[in-house]
Amino acid sequence: MTPEFIDRCVASAADLALFFTGSSDEAMLLALGEIRSNVQAQMAPILGADVADLFAQAFVAAVAGHRREIEAAGAMPRVLN
Repeated sequence: MTPEFIDRCVASAADLALFFTGSSDEAMLLALGEIRSNVQAQMAPILGADVADLFAQAFVAAVAGHRREIEAAGAMPRVLN
C-alpha cells in the first residue's frame, strides 16, 4: 500500500464519519456493515482474505471512532429515533 492510498483511506473514513454524524447508531452500523463487506470483497484478491478482513475492520472502526470524536466535540447533535 502506498502512502497515497493510505491518505485516501484516511480521507474517506473522515468523510464517512462526517456523513454519519448526527445519524442513529443503527443506521450507521447497517451502512458500515455493507461497506465492510464491499471493502473486504474488493481487497481480498489483492491482499488475501485474512488481511483484507483486517483492513475492512480497521476502516470501519476508523469511521465509527472519528464519528464519536466529532460528536463528542459537539459538532452536531445526534438524531433520536
